[in-house]
Amino acid sequence: MRLHRALALAGAVVWTTSASAQSFNQAIIFGDSNVDSGFYKSLPNPNAGNPNFNALWAAAVAAGAGAPTTNPGLMNSQILASYFGLTATPANQSGGTNFATSGAKNVLVNGPNGSLTGGFGAAIPTVTQMDNYLASNNGRANSNALYLINSGDNDVAFATGNLPNRPTNPAAYLADAANGLASGIARLQAAGARYIVVPDLEFSFPKNNAEVRQAKLAYSQALWSDLQAQGVKFIPADLNAVRLAIDANPAAFGFTTISNAAGSTACTKPANITTAWALLCSSNPAAPSHLVSPDADQTHLFADDSHYTTAGQKIQADYFYSLIVAPSQISLLAESAVAVRSGTVAGIQEQIDIGRRRPGAGFSIWISGDVASLKIDNPAPGFSAASGIPFAGSVGADYKWQQGFLLGAAITTGMQTSHFDLGGRFRQNEIAGSIYAGYASGQGWANLIATYGALRYDVNRIVPIGITRQDNRGSTDGSNISLAAQAGYEFRGDVLTHGPLVGLTLQRVGIGGFTEAGNFTSLAFGRQARDSAISALGYRVGAELGAFRPFAQIVWNHELASSDRLVTASLTTIDAPSYEMPAVQPGKDWATASMGTTAKFSSRLTGLAMVSAQAWQAGVTTYGARAGLNYAFD
Repeated sequence: MRLHRALALAGAVVWTTSASAQSFNQAIIFGDSNVDSGFYKSLPNPNAGNPNFNALWAAAVAAGAGAPTTNPGLMNSQILASYFGLTATPANQSGGTNFATSGAKNVLVNGPNGSLTGGFGAAIPTVTQMDNYLASNNGRANSNALYLINSGDNDVAFATGNLPNRPTNPAAYLADAANGLASGIARLQAAGARYIVVPDLEFSFPKNNAEVRQAKLAYSQALWSDLQAQGVKFIPADLNAVRLAIDANPAAFGFTTISNAAGSTACTKPANITTAWALLCSSNPAAPSHLVSPDADQTHLFADDSHYTTAGQKIQADYFYSLIVAPSQISLLAESAVAVRSGTVAGIQEQIDIGRRRPGAGFSIWISGDVASLKIDNPAPGFSAASGIPFAGSVGADYKWQQGFLLGAAITTGMQTSHFDLGGRFRQNEIAGSIYAGYASGQGWANLIATYGALRYDVNRIVPIGITRQDNRGSTDGSNISLAAQAGYEFRGDVLTHGPLVGLTLQRVGIGGFTEAGNFTSLAFGRQARDSAISALGYRVGAELGAFRPFAQIVWNHELASSDRLVTASLTTIDAPSYEMPAVQPGKDWATASMGTTAKFSSRLTGLAMVSAQAWQAGVTTYGARAGLNYAFD
């Protein structure tokens, strides 16, 4: 049972890792029209090369248009930010953090004829956006920000389009574009950025243009490969898989049409405008481009020939969000095991207390049952919580010597079904074996409990994507090995006994990696390891009232071990680098109060009933009850 691990824990009560608390205080966006939230709204003529577009611009903005979607609906960047209580307003507005500009390419490059090729009118290349951000922030990137970087579609369009200045070697151009963006992201990470989402392009589309599809695929592979080669830690997002899922069953997502052909989009196409008319589109009929029906922003996938409606934007935002929070959700499996083991240890400690108060030597057998309410939350806004009702039952036997020694063993079985507040649940089953020892001499006492538990998890992580709910099922095994020590001193009167106690409970939880099955939101998770070292300092009071012995106990707990750890996740829809996100981090200090009574039904049979509750631990709420019987043999 790898008991040597528990003994090793006794020599080290503090562990550290490279993870840190996860809490986003900004959403910072770079890229093109896929994430632009209206950068051009403050510009009078955003598209210098298209006077037809500029002629309509002022009226469009006045009618509420200006972002590449079905305005006033939000872009995916804004929706994603809102899930964490943040905003993603354009960077050229007060307090704005969205630097993306429609039409942006990755970098400003020299075309084959020596002319500079930018993007849509006043578009700022994506790498330049990042450089501008760093320059305005004294060369530092906010390490507590969420970064979303979506760029490359305009580079593909430039490389494969029928333009006079089209690159003579499109493949080489796209490779350079991918490398340029990867290098910019690497500089961003070196400046402090930690949480960076980088999507691929929808390389399965358009279905009637093999050259464009191949270019998108090659670019996406090159970008992620270059990021990995440059040591960038990022969250890969497979938007191509999202699009394939929509195409496979549009009705499930609420769409009646998913065509981007003119005449089939949610926004009407103004005369003399050939592309990107979503920038001119609003639900306001006064806009130069407006909705073809009041609900078109929900029933159509495309706002124009290349941009998503409000419903499509939400689908993308939901998908990004699921990737970011999933590791934290799965980290709750290990946190739950830590919390449940504390209850198992407390139950055995109560039986040891009954045994050491028994006069004389001899064997005893006992049984106890626990029920509790347990909620583990993530103090960081936007991240998942899980709540459930753990049940556990234990049977044990021990022998007490006349000299005050007690030695015993117990078996505990328990289960709980915890529900994620974002949807879904996990079922945790455990069977554990314990050996324990106690000693009492005079007014002092001490006990020691070593436990090994085998864990089993069945997980169904439900991911809301648009109006759908995507099931992701998986299962795995784990273990929890612990060593708990407690000691105290009693001041004894004729009726009242009271005294201090100290304790330390060491745990090492291991959760095996597993791969979910279900759909495009399914992920694979790496193995988890969670170390815990909980100290206890408290006071216990009891009273001898005939057959009853009521007691109360208050303990202050402190987690000595570092809870900074990372959970690894990988996409299942495409070959992509895995990524890591911090686990949930409950508070390190809390109080535990318990009260109850033992009752002697006979000289041999003793009953136990008690309740307990925990308070003041950030992210954890738990309370419960325990009952048991202890039978002594002569």
